[in-house]
Amino acid sequence: MTDAVIEGIRERVTAAIRVNLSVGIQVPENRHADLLEAIFASMCKNTHDVWSFVSVSKSYDYLKKSYKEIDQFQNIHFIDCISRAAGIGTKHHNCIYIESPGMLEFIILELLNSFRGLKGDTEKFIIIDSLSALMIYNDPAIIREFITLLMNRARSDNIHVISILVEEEMDSNKIIQMNDKIIVLRDSFID
Repeated sequence: MTDAVIEGIRERVTAAIRVNLSVGIQVPENRHADLLEAIFASMCKNTHDVWSFVSVSKSYDYLKKSYKEIDQFQNIHFIDCISRAAGIGTKHHNCIYIESPGMLEFIILELLNSFRGLKGDTEKFIIIDSLSALMIYNDPAIIREFITLLMNRARSDNIHVISILVEEEMDSNKIIQMNDKIIVLRDSFID
């Protein structure tokens, strides 16, 4: 049953991010892990695409242990915003470690650098997990500026932006409304 649910999420998210340059995904906390599994399955399946995953809610080490296959692919890059602040080990060839989730300008610079030198026909994707976690460390108005700047720059470079919003963490409807497409996942995944 869980595999069917994850496959359904993967298909739904994959279809949405191929068509839209920005997709906001609103998910309940108890389904966040299922969403991440579906996203990582899509990332690993589409090896011709380049992905940058910004992790604000979980360390790269945690993600690597939970989703072992993500470490094997060269097309997936990570930006870990919490390990250094938490004093967790910070060395890996596939991950950039940011000092703090409050360093939003540095996050944007690292994201844009991760796509430098790619062929023009390469599909590029940014995943931010999660906007609600970023709002714990930053004022919501600043996060709106951050996501607006990121989306505008990404659109000009034909980069797809997927932002995850965990419902229980923060009420931030204004931020998620900025996306071209909004996917609302519920416990039953019927919405």
